[in-house]
Amino acid sequence: MDKEHSREIVLGIEQGLHVRPAVEIVKCANGFESEISIIKDGQVADAKSAFSLMELAPDGGTRLTLRAVGPDSEEAVKALSILLEGK
Repeated sequence: MDKEHSREIVLGIEQGLHVRPAVEIVKCANGFESEISIIKDGQVADAKSAFSLMELAPDGGTRLTLRAVGPDSEEAVKALSILLEGK
């Protein structure tokens, strides 16, 4: 059975999730085996797809939920939290 981890964060990228940060998130997410989602107001985006992330279009300061399911889900959530929160 796969492990699931999630974390609520506030997007710390002031300009919002545009092309450059979306590509960085995809690069990071693709380093993990887990399925990784970013959720905004019930809308789910695949963190391994820049197009999916861009459709989410969150502005800086938006509350998001990161969810990962798989063998390295905890590590994936930690790494992506750092990127998204801008820390």
